[in-house]
Amino acid sequence: MGRRGRKAAKPVGREDQFHVLPDDVLSMVISFLPLKEAVRTSILSKRWRSIWTSHSELRFDAASVLGINNCPALMSEDQPESNSEMLSSKFVERVDQFMSYRCQGLNINSFSVHFRLGKEFTSHIDQWISCAVMKGVENIDLDLSEEFQLDPKRDYTSSTEFQIYEFPCWLSSAPGRSCTLKHLRLASCHLSALPKPDTLTSLITVDLHSVNISDQQLQDLLSTCCHMERLSLYACNGLVNLKISAPNLQLKFLSIKHCFRLETIEIHAAELVTFEYGGHLPSFSFKNTPKLAKASLDFVTKSSRMEGVMYALTRFPSGLPQLETLNLISVLTLKNLQLPEIGPIFTNIKQFELTVFPFDDDDNLSWIGYILKAFPLLQKLELNLYTPSFAKVQNEIERFLPECPHKHISKLQINGFYGNQQEVHLLRYLLHNLVALELLVVAPIKKDGRFITWVSKPERSWCKARLDRVYEWLLAVLPRRVLLEIW
Repeated sequence: MGRRGRKAAKPVGREDQFHVLPDDVLSMVISFLPLKEAVRTSILSKRWRSIWTSHSELRFDAASVLGINNCPALMSEDQPESNSEMLSSKFVERVDQFMSYRCQGLNINSFSVHFRLGKEFTSHIDQWISCAVMKGVENIDLDLSEEFQLDPKRDYTSSTEFQIYEFPCWLSSAPGRSCTLKHLRLASCHLSALPKPDTLTSLITVDLHSVNISDQQLQDLLSTCCHMERLSLYACNGLVNLKISAPNLQLKFLSIKHCFRLETIEIHAAELVTFEYGGHLPSFSFKNTPKLAKASLDFVTKSSRMEGVMYALTRFPSGLPQLETLNLISVLTLKNLQLPEIGPIFTNIKQFELTVFPFDDDDNLSWIGYILKAFPLLQKLELNLYTPSFAKVQNEIERFLPECPHKHISKLQINGFYGNQQEVHLLRYLLHNLVALELLVVAPIKKDGRFITWVSKPERSWCKARLDRVYEWLLAVLPRRVLLEIW
C-alpha cells in the first residue's frame, strides 16, 4: 500500500508526559514562555486553564496585548484622535481582564507597561499596580510614553493635549506588609506625594525618565529610600537646584541627563562610585564623595559646549582627588579651545576617554599635548574620533607640537580611525611621546558609548584601502615592544 493510504498509528501505553508533573513544576515551565504564549496554554485542558496565572514576569505592550508591532505610527499625531483613543481603551480593557485573573495566582516578580496612557486611565493603572504590589512585586517598569518621541526640552507637565498619569507612591507598599519593590522605572509620569520616611526601604534602583519631580520631592524620595544604590534622572525638568543628600544614603551610581532647567547640583554621597552627567553646564558642588572614582561628562547644549569642555579639562578633576576614570564627550571641534600653556596637574586620573566630534582636518592638535601634561600618571588613553566626511579633499596644515614624553600610558586605543591625514599626524605624535606604550588598538568602527558598525559599502572599501597603507606604516615604525591590534 502506498503512503497515501496509510493511517498514523496511535501510540500505545503512553500518557501525556506533562500530566504527571506537579503544578509547581508546570508553573516553572510556564515562566520560561513569553506572557502571550503562556496565556495560550489555558486552552490545552481544564487543568491548564489556570496554570498560566503563575507567570511571574508580566510585560504589557502593543505587541503582546494588541498584536501590533507598529503602534507608534498608529498613535502618531497625524492619525485621527479616535484611533488613538480606541487603541488605548482596547489595551486597558485587555490588561484589566488579564490582571483580574492574575491576582488569583502566585507572586509577581516583574510588572511592566509600555504603552501611551494618560491620566484618564488612572483608576485602571492604579489597580494594576495595587495587584502587583499585593503579589510581592520586585520590579515595576511603567513607560507611558513609549509610543511617541518625547522632546526633553518641552514641558509636558503643563500640556493640555495629553494629561500625564500621576504615579501613586503610596501604593508601592501594601498595608500591613513590608515593601518588596526593589527596582522602579517611570517614564512620562507625575510623581505623587511620597509616603512616610523609611517606608520604601527595599528600593535599590530608581530610574525616572520625563517625570515631573521637584527638588523637594527628590529630597523626600532619597530620605524614603535609604537603601537606594542607583538613581537615574533623564529629562526631569522640574529639577532646578538639585541636592543629593540624605541620612545614611547608600547611593553608588548617579546619572543626570537632559534636565535642562538645572542650575546647581550639590552632592553629599559618601558611597557614590560612578557619576554620569549630560546636558548644559550647571554649578557642580561635590561636598562628600570620598569614593567617587569614575565620571562621565557630556555637554550637549550649544551655549555650554566650549565652557563645559574647558571646565572638564581644567577644573573638574581638581575637586575630586580620588577620581581615577574620566570620560569626556566633546560635541565641539577642539581646535577652538583656548587651553592654558601651564595648566593644572591631575595625578589621580588613570584612564581617560575622549570623544572628539567633529575631528576636523585643520585641527592643530594642541589639545593632545595639553592632555599628556595635565594627566601625567595616565595609564590608558582612549580617543573616539568622528571625521566629518570620509570622502572630502583634506586640507594639509603645518602642526607645531611640543615634546611631551609620557612615562605611564601603556595602552592607547583610537576608535573611528579612517587613515585621514590629521588622524595619522595625531597617531604619529602619540607614538613619538608615549615611551611606555605596550598596546596600540586601532579601530575603524566609531564609538560613542557603544560600537557602531559601518553604514555604507563605499565607506568600508575606502577605509580599508587607507588602513592597509597605515598598517604597513605602523609595522615599520612601531617599536617591537608594542603589540598592534586592528579591529
